[in-house]
This record gives sequence, structure tokens and C-alpha cells, in this order.
Amino acid sequence: MSAFLTGEELENVVYDIIWDAEKTLLIVSPFIKLDDYFKNLFKKHMDDHKLRIILVFGKNEKKVNRSLSNEDFDFFKQFPNVSIVYVPHLHAKYYGNEKKGVITSINLYDYSFKNNIEFGVFSEQKLFNKLSTSADVEAWEQCMDLAYNNEVVYVKRPAYRSKKGLISFGKEYVKSEVLFDSTDKFYGSGKSNLDSEKRLYDFDDELDLDNQYDVRPERVWEEEQSSTFSKNKINKKENKVDPTNNTQDKEPKKGYCIRTREEIDFNPERPMSNKAFKMWNKYGDKNYQEKFCHFSGEPSNGETSFAKPILRKNWKKAMKN
Repeated sequence: MSAFLTGEELENVVYDIIWDAEKTLLIVSPFIKLDDYFKNLFKKHMDDHKLRIILVFGKNEKKVNRSLSNEDFDFFKQFPNVSIVYVPHLHAKYYGNEKKGVITSINLYDYSFKNNIEFGVFSEQKLFNKLSTSADVEAWEQCMDLAYNNEVVYVKRPAYRSKKGLISFGKEYVKSEVLFDSTDKFYGSGKSNLDSEKRLYDFDDELDLDNQYDVRPERVWEEEQSSTFSKNKINKKENKVDPTNNTQDKEPKKGYCIRTREEIDFNPERPMSNKAFKMWNKYGDKNYQEKFCHFSGEPSNGETSFAKPILRKNWKKAMKN
């Protein structure tokens, strides 16, 4: 279902998208300025570690705080599962969650909601059309592309531990950890003159505390570190493998992302690049028709999927490799 909206109807749709989000809340807005009403909408999710909030903002390269104030930035830092991305030339606006979205002219800015004449096209995903191409699905994927291919400013992720007990299973939330924070660059000098190399796909969606301390760290004294560094440098220069270095792994076999044909490690259980996987994971349909063979990279004409990432004719070759 799609509908053209303006005025109060458009405002209420944006409010509902924020309020009703359960899995993912994606907001793309060059300017973000929150009044008390907006903050109260977001506060519903303040303790919800399962909801992934992705904010994409932009403009004002020389004075970024005009696009997102330090005060509002600190407000979003309180959430347990949040990513904030900066896109310098952003002008588009989009609000979406796992069920509905709106392509619109309106910023997440209290002034825009109170004073401006704004338009928007609203779409709601139903069970029967989740797998079909629609404007909302394309808008979602385009906005996810923006989020995953531009400068990361802040990343905070939930951390989990396996439940312990005779009848317990699954995982339990323990805490959230800040994995990346470059706000000093934005709000310390007021300029964004250095482009961060970090992108969202560099960070896991969640942290596993069970594996964090499986192996006790070994103490290495400073002189040993220096010696090891020099030895590895010589071996690298001579292109030799040190037989005493047991940490050297074999070169991973090459595969292809079944959606983008990007070269990735060959792994039939994860046949997508990180970026493509995160887009696919919105619906998580393992039988959704994809474009390429994970083993050969050749076009599959819809015969591959997350469940069957390798063309049947290539299956025996893939298993041999």
C-alpha cells in the first residue's frame, strides 16, 4: 500500500514509524533537531537493545553541529544499539522501520514539522509483497547503501552471554559497548576535515561475551615484541613463511556475493558480503532469488538463494575445493 501524504497525516506517519519500530529504525535526514515531543517518542526505545537505530545526517561540512547539535548527539548516545553516519552532500530524507517507510521532503527537525509545507509517499509492507520489488524496498536499500558506505561517527552495540542453567538456552543481554566514537572531530573543532576510513560493515551487529576471554592472553615483554616485529618484517620482505609461526593461516578460498558479485571468502553458510547480508536480513527470506553463483560468480538468473547459494552444475566442483 502506498499513499501520498502532507500536513498532519505526514507528521503522524513519521511519529508512528519511530514509535512502532521493533527491529530496525532507519532515519535519513540532513538536519536533526529534537524538541521534547520527539525525545519522548525515542525514549520508548531507550532500554531496547534489540532495536537497531541507524541515523544518517549531513550538510554543513564546516560546522556540523548545525546539522546535528552536540546536545542531540549526546541524547542518541544513550541508546544501547545505535549507529550514526555522516554524509556531507546529503539532501534526501527517509524514515523507515521493518514494516513501513516514507520517502519525504521533511527533516527530523521540529521547525519543519511546525512551519513548512512538506510532502511524502508512504508505503507499508504486507506479508504478500515483502518479496516483491517496491519503491519502499528500493528506498530502504538505497538508504542502507548510504549508511554502510559513508563516514561512521558513532557505533554502540549490545553484548550478550549464553544463558546458563539446566533448562536455560539462548542468550541474555549484559551491556552495551561503544565500538567507535569520532565526535571530538566534529564537535571539538566544529569541522569534519578528516574522512574516517571506518564504515558500518566494519562492525558486528552484536558482541559475544562468551568468546571474548576464551584464551588467556600471554604476557609479551617490550623487547620480545620488538624482536618479533623485526623477524616478521624480514620474512615478509623475503616473501618467506616462517615454519615456527603457527599463527599463519592458509589463504582463504575466493567466493562471490550472490547479490553483488563482490569477491568474498568462500563460505556457503554466509554467501553474501556484510553490506548485502544486512540488507537481506531485513526480511531474512532464505529462498529469495539472488543474482550470482557463490562458487563461480556467474549470473544465476534467480536460481541461487541464501539457502542454495551455488548453482547445481557447480556443486561437485565447489565441494572438491
